[in-house]
Amino acid sequence: MNSKQLQYAVALAKVRNFSQAAQEFKISQPAFSKQIIALESELGVKLFDRNTMPLSLTSAGEFFIQKAKRLLFEEDNLIKTIEKYKIGEHGKLTIGIAPFRSLYVMPKVVATLKEKFPCLKIVLEEHGLADLQKGLLEGLYDFAIMNLPVDEAEFEVIPMEEDSIVLAVPNNLLRFVNIDKFGENTKEVDLTECKDLPFVVLGEAQELRKLFDRLCAKAQIEPNIFVEVTGVTTAREMVREGIAAALLPKQFLQREAENADITIFEVKQNEYVRQPAIVLRRGQYVSKYAEFTIQLLKEE
Repeated sequence: MNSKQLQYAVALAKVRNFSQAAQEFKISQPAFSKQIIALESELGVKLFDRNTMPLSLTSAGEFFIQKAKRLLFEEDNLIKTIEKYKIGEHGKLTIGIAPFRSLYVMPKVVATLKEKFPCLKIVLEEHGLADLQKGLLEGLYDFAIMNLPVDEAEFEVIPMEEDSIVLAVPNNLLRFVNIDKFGENTKEVDLTECKDLPFVVLGEAQELRKLFDRLCAKAQIEPNIFVEVTGVTTAREMVREGIAAALLPKQFLQREAENADITIFEVKQNEYVRQPAIVLRRGQYVSKYAEFTIQLLKEE
């Protein structure tokens, strides 16, 4: 039994198809199948039930795959630790992060990293929370940036600056906000004074939409939903174009804070704060590149 066979078995357990798993390693299906058969023969048990469609894991297979993932993680950790002692080796840094947060957090960080480590390969894996946690557990990232809470028995957590929610209003739509009640220089608005304001919102299953609905219910208004979109970036662009207002993460609107055509308001009803953090799997090797990047993020 060798690590390549472990990798093959883990890949097959994931996709449940010999052809698809073989393609992942760029080898023929017969060669791939031969390795799985050899592994099962050495172990003396069947790992995969080939009579199901797609194929499934046997009880022994489920146990084996769980342990195989752990062994591969430890092997990868060992290799990365040994590489620490090499000089002049080209490095790689893989960071898991949500797409919208990557947009406003990573450009400056990547620029600084490339200036200090010109040969460093940087990979940003952009996923949702569930996939980020899964990727961390599987050792796919050096670290991830995600919202708390997470299981701190599994992960080490380094909190970042809190990210609150604000209301971004195109100035051409300010007539729909009763600012006079609060004064022209106010940076806080009550949603009760925004009942006629056209909004761009996310889909009903998304976190920001659920927050929007809760705040509107708290303000006892029926919001004027002008358009519904899938992505936070699209919502922001709608605001930039003067089409509608939106509730968005404050840090996501850093550039808009300087935009003469958009006004940013704190929301009186808002009690919600996002707590992003740098998250690592406990016991994971931290490369010098990851250490440097984490320090950069802490100073942001």
